[in-house]
Amino acid sequence: MQLINLDPSSILILFLAFALGGLVKGATGAGSPVIAIPVLTIFFDAKLAVAVMAVPNLFSNMVQIKQFRQSVDSIQFSLRFAVFGSIGCFAGSTLFILSSTRMIELLVGGITVLYVFFSLTKNPHKISRQFANRIAPILGIIGGFVQGTCGVSAPVALGYLNSIAMNRNEFIFTISCFFGAMAGAQLVLLTLFSFFTWELFFVGILALAPLTLGMPVGERLTKNFSSKAFEKLILTFLVVLSIQIFAKPYI
Repeated sequence: MQLINLDPSSILILFLAFALGGLVKGATGAGSPVIAIPVLTIFFDAKLAVAVMAVPNLFSNMVQIKQFRQSVDSIQFSLRFAVFGSIGCFAGSTLFILSSTRMIELLVGGITVLYVFFSLTKNPHKISRQFANRIAPILGIIGGFVQGTCGVSAPVALGYLNSIAMNRNEFIFTISCFFGAMAGAQLVLLTLFSFFTWELFFVGILALAPLTLGMPVGERLTKNFSSKAFEKLILTFLVVLSIQIFAKPYI
């Protein structure tokens, strides 16, 4: 596996990837992996990108859990979704360990395309809380499996939660519980398989700085700019990233 040499160009790429991820997370409450992992996959080993993302993903979501906990009346649904996500993530992380780098690259590119597709075809109809609770275990496991396999489960998790009538604070708390729990599960399993090293942990800790800096910038952008224009810009960027990932062996 190609490791990250912390030369100036690599540090710049890491900074930009996680700063962009933080910007999107600050603006929407989620989505840092769907930006950071495709960017890193273009320049580094895809499996390394997924592993490194788990560290800032864990810490940034823990911050948001603490930030939004008091504004949520009941946490039962959020925790239930997160627990089943962790179960799926353990299975997905096992497949991640066994898969080739190119397979992970194709999965990252494919899931990114799916994210763009689902973002452009949002269903305005909402499902009932009763039905949402009933399917939470299934979608939690599916989302967790995808997250464990390629580090990007946004099409499943965000598509599901966006179909439920909930306010922004509850949405951010729930998605933070889900992603935080899965990041923890990823780190545990990758460490048990001796895949996760101190070097990767160090790079993940370094990534916290640009991710943290990007989040308040994203929050301000949502107040000062059109959310639709911002979303179109991000989706266009993701389409370009996906094309580059698919073409990576040939360029």
